[in-house]
This record gives sequence, C-alpha cells and structure tokens, in this order.
Amino acid sequence: MATPSRRLILGALSIALLISSIWLLSELSFGVKSNPPFYFNLIVAIIFSFNIAVLFAWFAFRILGGILVTILSFLAVLWLDLRTGLYGYSLFTLSFFIAIFLGYASFRIKNRIDSSYTLKLEKLDEQSNVLSNKIAEQKRMIISLEEKLNRYSTLKEIAESLSTQLSLNDVNKLIIEKAQKTLGEAGRVLIFLVDTDKQELMLSASQGASRVKTKKGDVFDHWVLRHRKSLITEDIVRDFRFPADGVEESKNFFRSLIIVPLVSENKVIGILRMDSLQEFMFAQDDLRLLDIIGHLGAVAIQNALLYSRIQELAIKDGLTGLVVRRYFLERFLQEIKRAARNNRTLSLLIFDIDYFKAYNDRYGHTAGDLVLKHLARTITSMMREGDIVGRYGGEEIVALLYGRDKTEAESEAEEIRKVIRNKPLTLRRHAANITVSIGLSSYPEDAVLEEELIKVADERLYKAKARGRDRVCSG
Repeated sequence: MATPSRRLILGALSIALLISSIWLLSELSFGVKSNPPFYFNLIVAIIFSFNIAVLFAWFAFRILGGILVTILSFLAVLWLDLRTGLYGYSLFTLSFFIAIFLGYASFRIKNRIDSSYTLKLEKLDEQSNVLSNKIAEQKRMIISLEEKLNRYSTLKEIAESLSTQLSLNDVNKLIIEKAQKTLGEAGRVLIFLVDTDKQELMLSASQGASRVKTKKGDVFDHWVLRHRKSLITEDIVRDFRFPADGVEESKNFFRSLIIVPLVSENKVIGILRMDSLQEFMFAQDDLRLLDIIGHLGAVAIQNALLYSRIQELAIKDGLTGLVVRRYFLERFLQEIKRAARNNRTLSLLIFDIDYFKAYNDRYGHTAGDLVLKHLARTITSMMREGDIVGRYGGEEIVALLYGRDKTEAESEAEEIRKVIRNKPLTLRRHAANITVSIGLSSYPEDAVLEEELIKVADERLYKAKARGRDRVCSG
C-alpha cells in the first residue's frame, strides 16, 4: 500500500515530468523543420517521457489524475503536430494507451492488494479485539476468583475461629469482627438474640452503634424474625413493605441495611444485621456472605448458650437456682482474699428453716421443695449486687455479704428474718408461716479463715435454735 508521502513524491514527479516535457516540445518545435532527422529521435524520446508521467499520475492521483495527465500529454503532442505541420508524431501517442492500460491494470491490482490487505487488517483487528476482550474477561474472572478465594478463605477462618469459642461475648465479638472484615466497615453491626421466656428480641452485641433506637429491634428486625428469611433494603425510604411511621423513626439512624436470621436446629435464635447511613451501601453478594456468616455464627452462638447453661447447671442448684456448696466455698475463699487486699470486712449468714420436717409431714414431700424455693427467692431479692447466696445442704442456705461488718450484717439479717416470717407461703390452700434461725460470723472480727468463719456461724445457728428459733445469733 502506497503511503501518502510516496504518493506525494510520485505526483510531484509526474507534474514535473509533464511540465518539462511540454516545455522541451515547445522549444524543439522551432528547429524541427530545419533538421528533421536530428530532432526526430529527441522528440520521440520526449513523447515517451509523457508515458512515465502518465504512469506516475496513475499511481499518485488514481483514475482522474491518470486520465488528466494522459489528455494533457496527448494535447501537447497534437499541438506539436499542428505547429510543425509534421503529423507523423501523433502516431506515437498510441503508446499513451499502453501507459493507460498499464496504469489502470496496476491501479486494479493495487486496489485488490489494498482491499485484501484492508480485509486482512480488519480480520486481524477483529481477532485482536476478540483476544483483547477474552484477555479482559479472563482478567476480570481472575480478579473475581481471587476475591471469592479471599472471601472463602476468610469464611474458613471464621468457621475455625468460631469453633474454638465457648463464651457468648467472645462469639458475638468474633462474628462482628469477621462481618466487618469480610463486608467492610460500612456502618453498624448488631446482633439480637431471642429471649425464650419473653419471646422477643434483645440486643446481645453491637459495633459502631453509638445510638440504638431500641434494644428490642425495630420493624425490619421483626420482619426478618416473623418471615424467617433474609432482608436487603437499599433505601428504607423507598421500601414500601414497611409502615411509614417505622421508616420515619429509623431514617435518622440508617438508610440501607441487610439482615439475616440466625437459625439453629430449624429455630430462629436471633438475627445478624448490618446497616449504614448511606443509601445503596449493600448488594446481593453482601447479603449472601452475611447469610453464610450468620449460619456459622448461629451454630457458635447455640454452642455458647448450651455451654453457658451447662456451666450454670454445674454451679447452681437445680431446685432453688442458688449456687451449689462447692462453688460457694470457692467464691468464699476468693472474697476473703479480696477483703484482705482491700482492708474490707465481710459477713457470713447461715439460714436454717425452723421445723422443716413438719412441712413435709403435714403438706406432703413436695412442700419442703416449695418452702426452699420460696426462701431462696426471698433472700436473693434482698441481697445487694455482688453478694453471693448458695444452698449449703439440706434446708440450710448461706449468704456472703461483702463490705459489711457484724453490726450491718446483723441488721440486714434481722430484716430478712422479719420479711420471711411476715410473708406466709400457701401450701395446699393453707397459709403456712415460715420462720428461720440465722447464725452470723464476720471477717476479721470473728475469724480470718473461711473454715473458722463457717464453724463460728454454724455454732451460732445452733445457739439461735436453742434460744427458741426465729432469731439471729451473732455472738
């Protein structure tokens, strides 16, 4: 294919050759009659030079240029014949037809070559575009696979991490951390668990939630709990599935959200939620990933709840809900050490139900259990935060009062005794008046070791019974 620069050169040569040939003919026309043989060969050579100009014109200017130069060349020779009166030179213009033929043939061949070259170039461009698209698609697939691999690797890490956690707080913290790592810190992350007693949602953990409108969930959370399926809302203002008043209350806290139910053993135990103040923050892929995290998290939460229940059963009495004797003694020792470090006092109370056997004899064997449960509830309700109440054995209940000396403890024990006496329990439709005897010892006034404190309190308990029961004995 001729480049524009080559065509320009050929065009310039064609014009130059045409002009120079015409000028030479005009110069030679003056002497051709005086010496015809001498000028004949020279003029013939000039006429043939027109053929070169014609060929160059075909290459440079295509058909129109070739024909125009041919006509000018023919007119130049005809002018020579008319000027000299020698008409034989016009015969040599037949060579112009050969030049035209060659020019036209070369033009056609060149066009075919150009067309073939252009077609091949277009095919190469097409193939190049196809390959470029395939390469771009492959790159996108590689990037997508890398992202999926990273996410699945993170999900594997989540599953492994959750399987090692038994504390509910640690499980919640890990779920929130991994959700933010996998989906990005788009906004708040909230975990609500179902309170099985009240059958309502309760906020269990949150991150980035400086303001939570309600700790019992909103219309979106209740929708997920009721329908047992995931929810994505790109903009709550445009989502007409929910009542306007609920949306109006919520739009200042978030605008987009994704929520998945936490399902364990075909039962919804809670929900996992992410929301943001920005609209269109979450996509379907985010919802799918959160759903996977939710499934893994639900199993871990259920395991943590079961473990907590087992731990609770291990340290709490099944009948009264008070801590068992072993755990109470462990805590008693810890509290004495803490009191020693902080130079504080503590007091021990031992409660014993007066005439306990009589309740079983009069009202049946279950009556004793009801009396113990009633006593445990009453004592526990009158304790301060940090106090420890346990079942010591049989009908005996112990209470550890941290930070109270003997005088304060005796006053509290007396108040508890009066409340118990003045709060009858209905047994088989009869009001039964219950009384207790209480033995009291204090650290460090009576002893500094837990065994000695228990021994002193136990001795004083028997003194209270010996003195007529329904009383507190502290000395």
